[in-house]
Amino acid sequence: SIPHVVYKGVKMAGLEELLGRLLVPDNTVIQQATRELQSVYKDPSIIPVLSDLLLGSPNPQIRQFAAVLLRKRLVKVWRKLAPDLCERIKATLLQCLLQEKVHLVLLSTAHLVSVIARHELGLGKWKELSEFIMRHCNSPEPMHREIGMLMLSSLMDTAAIQLHSQFPSLLQLFSRALEDTGSPMVPFYALKSLTAMVEYIKPDDVPLFRALIPKVMAVIKALIAQDEDKACEAMELFDELVECEVGIMASHLPPLIQLCLEVASNVTLGSNIRVKALSFISWLITLKKKALLKHGLLPAILQTMLNIMATPTEEEEGVEDSAQSQSPISLAAQVLDVLALHLPPEKIFAPVLGLIQPWVQSANQFERAAVLIAIAVMAEGCSDHIRNNHLSALLQVIYKGISDGQRVVRNAALFAVGQFSEHLQPEISQYSAELLPVLFQFVDFAIQSPHEESSGLTKIFYAMESFCEQLGVGLVPYLPTLMDKLFVALTAAKSTHIQELAISALGAAANACMEHLLPYFPRIILILKRYLSMPYSQEMSLLQAQAVDTLGTLARTIGQEQFLPLAHECTVLGMNLMQSSDPDLRRSVYGMLASVSCVLREAMAAHLNAIVGRMIESLVSDEGLTVHYAASQVPFLDFNESEGEGEELGMDESLEDDGEIEGFSVENAYLEEKEDTCNALGEIAENVGSHFLPFMDDCFREINILTEHSNEGIRKASIFALGRLCKVWYLCLANSNTQEKSELEGLINSTLVSLAATVRTDSERAVVIATLETLEDFLKSIKTLSFPMAGKALESLVVSVQDILEQKAQCQGEGEDDEGGHGDEMAEYDGMLVEYAGSVISPLASVVGGETFFPWLQCLIPPLMTKLKSNSTVAYKSFAIGTLAEIVDGIGKHASQLPDLYPLFRNSLGEEEDEVCSNAVYGLGLLAANALPIMNGHYAEILQSLFTVAQTRKNGRIQDNVCGAVCRMVMANKEAVPLDQVLPLLIHGLPLKEDMEENNTVYSCILHLFETNNSSIMAHIQPILRVIAAELLPTSQLSKELKLRLVTLLHALNSQCHDQMQAAVAGLSQEQLAILNTAIQQTTNTA
Repeated sequence: SIPHVVYKGVKMAGLEELLGRLLVPDNTVIQQATRELQSVYKDPSIIPVLSDLLLGSPNPQIRQFAAVLLRKRLVKVWRKLAPDLCERIKATLLQCLLQEKVHLVLLSTAHLVSVIARHELGLGKWKELSEFIMRHCNSPEPMHREIGMLMLSSLMDTAAIQLHSQFPSLLQLFSRALEDTGSPMVPFYALKSLTAMVEYIKPDDVPLFRALIPKVMAVIKALIAQDEDKACEAMELFDELVECEVGIMASHLPPLIQLCLEVASNVTLGSNIRVKALSFISWLITLKKKALLKHGLLPAILQTMLNIMATPTEEEEGVEDSAQSQSPISLAAQVLDVLALHLPPEKIFAPVLGLIQPWVQSANQFERAAVLIAIAVMAEGCSDHIRNNHLSALLQVIYKGISDGQRVVRNAALFAVGQFSEHLQPEISQYSAELLPVLFQFVDFAIQSPHEESSGLTKIFYAMESFCEQLGVGLVPYLPTLMDKLFVALTAAKSTHIQELAISALGAAANACMEHLLPYFPRIILILKRYLSMPYSQEMSLLQAQAVDTLGTLARTIGQEQFLPLAHECTVLGMNLMQSSDPDLRRSVYGMLASVSCVLREAMAAHLNAIVGRMIESLVSDEGLTVHYAASQVPFLDFNESEGEGEELGMDESLEDDGEIEGFSVENAYLEEKEDTCNALGEIAENVGSHFLPFMDDCFREINILTEHSNEGIRKASIFALGRLCKVWYLCLANSNTQEKSELEGLINSTLVSLAATVRTDSERAVVIATLETLEDFLKSIKTLSFPMAGKALESLVVSVQDILEQKAQCQGEGEDDEGGHGDEMAEYDGMLVEYAGSVISPLASVVGGETFFPWLQCLIPPLMTKLKSNSTVAYKSFAIGTLAEIVDGIGKHASQLPDLYPLFRNSLGEEEDEVCSNAVYGLGLLAANALPIMNGHYAEILQSLFTVAQTRKNGRIQDNVCGAVCRMVMANKEAVPLDQVLPLLIHGLPLKEDMEENNTVYSCILHLFETNNSSIMAHIQPILRVIAAELLPTSQLSKELKLRLVTLLHALNSQCHDQMQAAVAGLSQEQLAILNTAIQQTTNTA
C-alpha cells in the first residue's frame, strides 16, 4: 500500500483516492472528483506526490493519470522548481522506466522524460539519462534494449534537434537495432527514431541513413507478419522521407516498389497496410516518375493495380464511388489516375490497353468492370491521346458495359461515360445520338425503381448530367425529352436522393442550353421555391443545398433580363440561409449570391455589409476542427491548470510541449466551404466594383492567409480570389493620385512576388496552374494602366516562368535531372503547366513595356528554342511557336531586335502539323506588323507564303489566322500591300471558321478601310455584304459589339454610297437582303 506521505497540503493517499474516483463508472462521481482535482492541482506540493504515485501506485490507471498530470504540471513550472526537487524527480522517472510493466504507462512516462530532457539536454544537464539510454540500448537483455530504444525514440520525437551532433553515432546504433532479433520492439522503436530524425538530416548524414533502407524494409516485412498496425506505423518513415528527403530512397527504388506491390496485392492483409503501401507508390510516382521508367518498374505497377481493381468484392459500392474512399481497390484506381496524370500517355496507355484487352470478354464481372474503370480514370491524364487515337474503340467497350447484365459492370460503364464527358470534349459530343437515348432509358429506370441502390442512382445521373452539360447547345434538340424526365423525377419520385440528383441535372441543362431553357424557367423556379421553403432538416439539407446551387446556375445562364425580377428575392433568401449551421448549405448560398451579383451588379451594394461579414466569418472559422490525442494521453484531464496564484508563466518560463496532440483534422465540408467562400468573394468584388472597396482590407488579409493553407483546393481558390481583389482594387484607384493608390501598388508588387514564389515552390501542379492563370488575368487587366511594377516583382515573375520552362519548379519533380531522360516526352498535364507559364510572358511584357522587358528575353527565349528541335513533340513545337508569337505582341516595336524570328516563323509554315503551322502564321502576322524596320522589305514574300498556305492547307484555324495576319499587315502598312490582289482572297476566307479571336482584327481592318474611303475596298461591297449577312445570323459567334459596328457600316454605305449600295444588293439572295434590311430597320427604330 502507499505510505501516508504528506507534502505540505497534499496527502499522497488522498490524491490516490481522488484519482481512483475518476475511474468509477458514474458521471456524477467523476464530475465531482474532477472539480476537486482542479482545486488540488493548483497546490505546488502536488508535484512530488504525483511523482511518488507514478512510482508506487499499484493501479496502472492511476499511474497513467499521475504521468499525464505530472507532465502538464512540470511543463509549466519546471524552470522554477528547486534544484533538489528536479534531481529527485529525474531519478524517480528513470526508476519508473525500469520497473513499469504496463506499456501505456511506460509510453506516458517516456514522454514525460523526453519533455524534461528537451530542456535539460540543451543546457548540458541530465547526463544520467544519456547514460541510462546508452546502457540499456547496448544491454544483453532484450527487455532492457527495448526500454532503451523506447526512451530514445520518445526523445528523438521531442528533442531531435538537441541530439543532432550525435546523429552519426545514433545512426550506427539504429543500424544494430534494426538487426535485433531478441525483441521485435527494438527495431520498431529504431524505425520510430529514424522517422523523427528525417526532418533534421543534413547532407553529411544522408549516406549513413541511405545504407539503412534495406534493413528498414526487412524490419517492415517482419512487422507485417507480426503486427500490421505497428507495420503501418513503421511505414510512416517512408512518408517522412517523401516529404523531406526523397533522395535517400532513390537508389533503393526497385526493392521499395517491389515491397509495396507485394503488400498491396496481398489480399490476406488488412486494408490499412495495403492502402499505406498504395499511397506510398502514388507519392513516388509524383516525385520520381523518371526513375520509375528508368528502372523498368511501370509494367509491374500497372499489372498489380489492375489485378487489385479486379478483386471480387461483396460491397455494393464500386471502386469509382468516392474520391475519398480508402479501400485498396479505390486506391489502386487512384494510382492508375496518378500515373496517367504524371507520365507521357505513350508510356502508360498502350501497356494498359494490352493488359486489359483479354478482360473485355472475360466471364468475370469484376475484370469487365476493371476494364471500364481503367479507361475512365485515365481519361483526364491522357485526354488528347484518347481523343486523337482511341475514342471510337473505347466507346464501343463502354456501350457493351452499359448493357451488361451485372450491376457492377453497368455502374463502371456509367462512370466511364461521365469521365469521358468531362475530359474528352469536343469529340465525345459527336456521339450524342447514340449515348443520350441510352442514358435517358437509365433515368427512366431510376425513377421507376426507387429502391435501386444509391450508388447506381448516382452513376446514372452523373453520366447523364456530365454528358448533357458538356454538349452545350447541342443539347437543345433533346431538351424537351430531358426536361420531361426531370420533372417526373421531381414530382413523382419519393426519394429525396433522386430529387437531389434531378435538381443537379437541371443546373447542368441550364449551363448547356442557356437562354434556351427559358420556356421551362417558371416551372423550375416554382419547384426550387417549394424545396427551399421547407423547414430545415438533416434529411433535406443536401437537397436544399443543391436547390440553391441550381438557382445560382440559373442566375448566370437564363439571361439578366429574365432573372432580374427574382434577384432581390434570392439575395434576401441567401442572407437568411447563410446563417445556417450547415457548411454545405452555406457554401451553396455563397455561390448563389456570387451568381446573383452577376445580375444585380452595383445594385447589390446595399447588402454587402451583411454578406461579406458572414463570409469572412467562414474564412476564419475553425469549425469542424478535431484534435487527435496520442494514445497515452487522457484528454478529459485537459483542464486549465494555470489558474493558481503565481502560476501564470510566459513562454520563456515554460517548457514547450505539444506531444499530447498527435494531429488535427477538418471535416471536408468545412474545407469546401472556405474554398467556395474565396471564389464567391472574388466574383462579388468583380461584379460590384468600387462598392466593394470598404471590405477590401479585411477580405485581402484573410484570403492572403489562406494561400498558405495545407489544403490544395483552398490554396487554389484563395489565389484566384486574391488576383481578382487586386484587379478590382487597382482598377478602382488607377486614375487617382492618392497615398492609398501608392500603398496599394506596393501591396500588389509584394503579392506578385509571393505568387511567383508559389509557382516555384508549391508541390501541387494544380495550384501552380491556378497561380499562373491568376497572374495572366491580372496582368492583362492592367496592361493599359501604367502600373509601376517593381524590379523585384518583375525579376521574380520572370524567374518563376523560366523555372517552369526549364522544368525546375518544385511541382515538376525537382532534382530528377540525374534520373535518366526520356527526350521531350511529358505527361499531358505537365504540358498544360508549361503552356500556362508561357501565357504569362506577353501580358507581363505589355505591363512593363517592351524596352524594360526586352533584356529579360535572354532568360526566356533559350528554353523556348530548345522545344523546337526536330525530334520535339507537336505539342512542344506548337507551344514554343505560339509563345514566341505572343512575345512579339507583348514587346511591340522592340520585336525589330529579334531578326531570327522571321526565318523561324516562315520555315515553320511548312510544318506538317496544322497547329504548328497555324501558330507560325499568327506569329508571322504579328512580326510583320510590329517590326516594320526589318520586315517592310519582306511583305511581298510574306503575303505569297500566307496565301500559298491558305490554298494548300484546308484547316479552318490556319485559314482564319491567314486572314488575321493579312489584316495586321494592312493596318500596319497598307501601302506595302497590293489590296486589289489581296482583298478578294481575304474576303473569300470570311466568315472565320474556327479562330473567332481573330474576328476583331479582321473586321477592324475592313471597317478602317471603309472609314478611310479606300478605293480598293469599295470595289468589293457586294461580297462584303454577303459576309455581313452571314455574321448577323443568330448562329454567328461574332460579338455584339462587332455586329453593331457592321450594322453602322451598312447605314453609312446606304447614305454615303447609295448608288453603289443599290447595285451591290441587287446581286444578293432574298434571305441575305432580308437579314440586312432587318438589321438596318432595327437599329433605325432603336435610334
